[in-house]
This record gives sequence, C-alpha cells and structure tokens, in this order.
Amino acid sequence: MMPRGEGRALERRLFASYLGAFAVVIVIFAVAVRFSFESIVQQQATNRLETLARAGEAAVDWDSNDKFVVNEHSLGGFDVDPKTEGLEWFDPSKHFVTRRGHGPGGNIPPELGRHTLRAADGKYLVTYTIYLLNIPHNNAGYVRAVLTSDAFEQGVGTLDLGIMFGALLAILAASVGGSMLARASLARSEASYERLREFTADASHELRSPLTALSTTAAVALHEAPEMSERTKSRLVSIATTAKEMNRLVDDLLILARAGRSLEREMFTVHVDALVKQIVERYKDSAQTKSIKLEAESGSGSQVIGNPEQVSRIIANLVENAIRYTPERGSVVVSCTADPLNVQVSVEDNGIGIAPEHLDRIFDRFWRGSAARSNDGGSGLGLAIARALAERHGGRITVTSKVQTGSTFTIVLPRRPPSLA
Repeated sequence: MMPRGEGRALERRLFASYLGAFAVVIVIFAVAVRFSFESIVQQQATNRLETLARAGEAAVDWDSNDKFVVNEHSLGGFDVDPKTEGLEWFDPSKHFVTRRGHGPGGNIPPELGRHTLRAADGKYLVTYTIYLLNIPHNNAGYVRAVLTSDAFEQGVGTLDLGIMFGALLAILAASVGGSMLARASLARSEASYERLREFTADASHELRSPLTALSTTAAVALHEAPEMSERTKSRLVSIATTAKEMNRLVDDLLILARAGRSLEREMFTVHVDALVKQIVERYKDSAQTKSIKLEAESGSGSQVIGNPEQVSRIIANLVENAIRYTPERGSVVVSCTADPLNVQVSVEDNGIGIAPEHLDRIFDRFWRGSAARSNDGGSGLGLAIARALAERHGGRITVTSKVQTGSTFTIVLPRRPPSLA
C-alpha cells in the first residue's frame, strides 16, 4: 500500500481540489440566480409603476377652465394596494393636489420626465406628465406612481435566504461527493502504487544475483592476477566498486518496496538506547576522518516493539546523513529519551543546514536540493528509507534546520505499534 502519510496527504489534496471546484461552481450559479431574479423583480416593479402611472392618467378629468380634476374612484378598473402602492397628483407648479394609497408625501416634488425610476426613502417612483387634452408640451400637471421597496424586496430577501441555505446544503453534498471521489481516486492510485511496489521488489530481488556475481568476479580477477597492468586493475576496481554501490541501491529499493508490509511477524523487543550506542561506535571512524566529534547521549529503558534491523537502519541513516553534511571539525550528537508512550531519538549536527523551501522535500526519493547535496555521492534514498521505516512502526520523523547553522532530525517511535496498541 501507499505510505500512510503520503496517502493521507494525497487524499486531502484531492478532496480539497474537488470541493473547491464544486464550491466555485455553486457560488457562481447562486450569484447568477440572485442577480437574474433581482433583475426580473426590478423589471416587474418598473412595469407595475408604469401601469399605476397610466391608471393615474386615466383618472384625470378636465373642468371648464381646462384644469385637471382627479376622479379618485375611476382608475380604469385598476386597484391600488394602499399598503405598498400609491398615486399622487400635482398641478403644473408641482404643488401637491391629492393622493390615493401609499405615498412619500406631498412635500416631495415630482421629478421631471415621463419614465424616471428612482429610490427615495425606500420607495420607488415613476412620474408622468399630464398633458392637456394629450397635446404635447401643454403641461397640465403630474401624476406620480409610488411603490414601496417592501413590495418586492421581501421576495428578494426570501430568495437570498433560500440561496444561502441551498448553497450550504449543496456544498455539504459536494463535500460528501468530493470525499467519495477522492477515495475512489486514491484507491486507483494505491492500486497503481501497489503494482509499482511489486515490480520494484521483484526487479530489485532479481538484480541482486547478477550484481553479486559481477562484484565477486571482479574481486576474484583482482586476486588471481596480481601481475596485471595498473590500468586493467583500476578498471576492475571500478567495476567492483560500482557493483557494490548498485547492490546497495538495489537493497535500498527492496527495503522501500517492502516498507508497506505489516510488522506482525517481525515483532521483537528493541533496546533503542543500546542501538544508539552501537551505531555511534560504528560511525566513529567515519566521523574521525573529518575530525567530527560524534557523541551519544542515551538514557535507559528506551524500548520499543518492532524490527531491530529496521529501527537500527532508521537511526543509522540519520547519523550517516549528519556526518555527510557536517564540515570538518563539526559535531554530531545523538540523544535518546523516552516517556510512557514513545521513544524519541534526536540527531543534531552543526552542518550546512537545509533551506526552508527544501524542508518539505528532503524525504522524497532521489530528491536533491543544493549543489552540495547533489554531489555527495549518496543514492538520495537514505532519508526516504528512514521515514518509510519509521511510519511502518507507527512513528514519524521531523526536522528543524537553519542554513549554515545545522539540522536536528527527531525520530518518534511508539513503544508499541498501533496494530498492537
């Protein structure tokens, strides 16, 4: 299976991408519906106002002096809702004459123009000019139609509430769907990863024999023909060295391929404090060649349940990594502490450090950051192996670092793997 940390991170990224896409579509749709509905309501309000104004014109009669008289009981069969609608009539001097239904008040003069729509004190108004006997430019007064905002904004408010709850429900449904899609995608990825893991394990296993044969043949040739020329000897040494390096790379790939397997049949008591001391002793010579001070600070009783060889490999890889990237006359300190639940091993150095932008990638397989790390002669798998084996034991590895100051890698292993807890 895919490593637990990588699988969870991939599932979270897939879920976030699916949910984000769904949410954007839902929000765009909700906004489009909101503005479309508001536009329709506004148009309905305008039409209603114009209908009211025409009804107000139809209610005008003329006296013997050609002045209009409002017949308030004759609106062409049109009814005015006194709560939300109104009609107001004004003389040619814009003085208030009379009103029917709701209105903003006679002290507000009418606006000039036939189709003026505006908001005033929460009301929408349309003013028509009344022409004497319908003769253009023969102004006899004004009629103003009034519509309160409550007449249609209540509907808009109800729509807003519906859109809000609908969008929330849609996003909730999208989160469920996104989670299902993410899991389905992850299942396909895990199947592909499993096939790749099996291929890597099979290929690594098959490569071990020819590489071992190649290395052995070169060593035997060097031993059986000491009189060979230096040029030929150098070539054989190069072949043997390269075969040895490739054999180690194959072993590393085989470890990574098998890191996802269960620990059920590999359970032993591992004395981590003793392992720390052994590993420090093993790397003393490597540290001394660079005049690096290598020390161990371990307590007692630091025991975990797991695979002793793999726990040793986790610590050894971090120690080797620290020595490789610590300059001459530097120092590397390996410490071991424990609490009732976990055992913690820290490898601290004062080496070249790691740039902040590289911290998230140093555990990736074959990844190299700076030039100093690209030319170190390693395979680029040490930290990836350490993390994979730590996660196999239910643990984790964290790192803090500062460029040209040093790094601290911390391994946290549970005393008992989760499968046994």
